[in-house]
Amino acid sequence: MTQKKPKFGEQAVNRFIEMVLARLVKAERLQARIKADFKQLTRGEIDALSILMSGFLLRPHLRVAEFQFEIGGAAVNLQGIMHRRKIELLHPSTGSLQLVITQEQLTHFLRAELLQASEPTQKSQRLEQVDCELQPDEIRFRFQWSRGEEVELGVCTTIPRIEVHSNTVLLDQQGLKEKGVPGELIQAAIAHISSVLSLGDLANQGTTFVLEHLKIEADRVLVKAMAAIDQFPSG
Repeated sequence: MTQKKPKFGEQAVNRFIEMVLARLVKAERLQARIKADFKQLTRGEIDALSILMSGFLLRPHLRVAEFQFEIGGAAVNLQGIMHRRKIELLHPSTGSLQLVITQEQLTHFLRAELLQASEPTQKSQRLEQVDCELQPDEIRFRFQWSRGEEVELGVCTTIPRIEVHSNTVLLDQQGLKEKGVPGELIQAAIAHISSVLSLGDLANQGTTFVLEHLKIEADRVLVKAMAAIDQFPSG
């Protein structure tokens, strides 16, 4: 979508959409942009809608660096936006989603989830620390755990990939490289990261995604997907 200055009518609709979305999501920055001419607006139609958020709270303990959702050819009930504070589509639409999550955000999420859930096993083993490192094409987990009074360290590295048939992101365990890390710690970390990258938190309330592209870079991961949307979540 072009970044030229919106027309007056577009600006008004943008502001209302932002107000509605602000009630539904938590984000540090939220911006909506529509593209439409005057006649389209009077019919409740738009050429395109773009939603851009930064610091978006995807799930407890996990904020997303960048969230960009775009749909095209959407017929929107403007009366619903103005009076009922709801974004109502008049027919299903398609579009795209792009998500960027940083290494720091994933590490914070894993620590919150795994450390809180960690309890000593029969061998008195307890997870003390976990880090998620993103390198080109791979994810590396660093663990620190205690066994009795002894503290041990270990590392495992895995290569994420999209499994087309299940439409999920798998962290390949066939090529898993690990050094002395207990299997249950590896499996817990893999399950949490796979769940996030598979977009399961977003595929609900009338929206479905087909994963298209996954790229692991130094310090960040990028996920792209095609989207089909029947309705916006209403809270």
